Parts: sequence; C-alpha cells; structure tokens
Amino acid sequence: MEKKIVALDVSNLWTPYMNNTMALCVNKYALQTIQDPEIKAIFGKALNLSENIVQKIAAIFNQEQFPIPHAFTEEDVHLDAPRLFSDELWLFYLHQMSTHGLTSYSLGITASRRLDIRQFYFETYMGSYELYETTLGMLQSRGLLERPPTIVLPEKIEFAEKQSFLTGWFGERRPLNTIEISSLYFNLQKTILTKDLALGFSQTAKSKEIRRFMEEVVKLAAEHIEIFTTILHEDFISSAITWDTHVTDSQIAPFSDKLMIFHCAFLIQAAMAYYGTALSGSMRRDLGLKYSSAIARDVKLAEDCANIMISNGWFEEPPSSVDRRELS
Repeated sequence: MEKKIVALDVSNLWTPYMNNTMALCVNKYALQTIQDPEIKAIFGKALNLSENIVQKIAAIFNQEQFPIPHAFTEEDVHLDAPRLFSDELWLFYLHQMSTHGLTSYSLGITASRRLDIRQFYFETYMGSYELYETTLGMLQSRGLLERPPTIVLPEKIEFAEKQSFLTGWFGERRPLNTIEISSLYFNLQKTILTKDLALGFSQTAKSKEIRRFMEEVVKLAAEHIEIFTTILHEDFISSAITWDTHVTDSQIAPFSDKLMIFHCAFLIQAAMAYYGTALSGSMRRDLGLKYSSAIARDVKLAEDCANIMISNGWFEEPPSSVDRRELS
C-alpha cells in the first residue's frame, strides 16, 4: 500500500495539474487552426498526453481526498477564434514547451517519495521526450531551425593561468566558452518564444491592463534578445532566428485573459530559473551581471503579473502549511 501523500508530492502534482489544464486549452485551439497534417498529428499526441496527465493527477487527488484545483476549463478557450499563430510557430512552441516538461517531470521523479507517483512521472517524462524528439526532427527537416553555434575543437586540454579568465567588465575579454555559448543560445530561443506569444496576446487580450502588461513583456523580451544576440555576435557566433512574422493580425482572443497572463507568468518564472542556471555556469563577470540584471527585471515583471491575477480573482493559491500563528 502506498504511503499517504506528502508535501513534496502535492507540490509536484499541483503544478503540472495547473499547467496541463492550460495545455489542454492551448492544444485544442491549436488543433482547430493548424492546417499542416504532420504538425496537427503531433499536437494530437500532445493533447492526449495532457489529458492523461490531468486524469491521473485528478485520480490521485480524489484518492487522497485532496481538493482538485479549478485551474483551466473550456471557458478559457475560444475554439472558433481565428488563426493567431502560423503552423510553423506552433511547432516551435510545442518543441520549446516540451523542454519545460522534461525539466519539470525529471524533477518530479527525484523529488517524489511515493513509488506510484515516481512511476507516473517517468511515464510522463517519456511522453514529453517523444514530443521533444518528434518536434526537433520536424523543425530540422523543414529548415526551421538554424544550425547551432559551433567552435573549432581544441587540440589539447588547457588550464586557466590568469585571473583575467574571469574578467569581462573592463579591458580585453576572453572568447566565450562552450558552456556560456550553450546557455546564451538556449535562453535566446526561450526568450524569442516568450516575445512572440506575448505579442499575440497583446493584440487579443480584452482587458487594457492585460494588453499593457503583454506589451511590457514584449519590450523586456526584445531587450534580452538584443543582449544575448550582441554577446554572441561579438564572438562571431550565430544566433537564433526570430518568429515575429508568424504572428497574424487577428485581434480576436483565442484564450481568456486569465489563461494568457498565467501562461506569461509560467514563461517568466521559467526564464528566471534558466537565467539562474546560466549565471551559475558563466565564468565571465560581464555575463553574470547580464543574467543578474535579467533576473531582477523578471522578478519585477512576475510580481506585476501576480498582482494583476490577484486583483482579478484569478490567482489560485498553491497548497500551504497551516498558519500556526493565526491559530494561536
């Protein structure tokens, strides 16, 4: 018999339940607008995966008599809304979102205490991995992904001999190393997706407050893209392609304002985590400063996002411990 659910398991189930109910809405709308049969087929698999995740988590919550989050429902998607993104952008979107799934579900495996929940996460991880591989292969075969940055392979190992290896603010800077290049390129692609989603949301949101917020997201993402691109180009390293032209001129919302701002909050929070990882692996001081600044600005944006959700009654609180001070 499985042990009673613990705080770690609740956290690792509550968050993917919220995210996958959102994914159900997004994928259903995408399937209504996508015309390419191959891309449509992979979105069908993504929809099935999200449905399976939501059903299994709901079953565990019911078994434990744990309240099922309200999350997102059919009220948050408008399937008759016209096309907002191109088929190619949808493919890029699903590829990038599958990387978030791989990160989250691998963490769920290592952080959960119950065997059945770890097994659930392993199955979910494998489903996300299939999506990742399929979307990556499809993007590559259609020429929709630029060639990743490359370097001249070293002939021997080397050890840093001077503290100047860490410099970056003043004086001559050393070339980027492979760890730094990989982080810049990875974060560049994530930020490009955030910008283009927010661009589409900014022209379709019903609330002026939400539109203004999305415009701020677009502006900040564009600044981060410029920073990452410039750093790569200074070392004559190629950067990622953009997808701005793949957003249509539709002004009819496919999603509720609640879903759109939640989606942006998800991407902003993920960006902070990825920037933190990049910061810890960057050995040039100027890169550390850039990432620290990006995190600080995203923290402010995330706070604004949370305030908007709270003021509109959209912020569903994660489970928390009992307030002992209030009880006493």
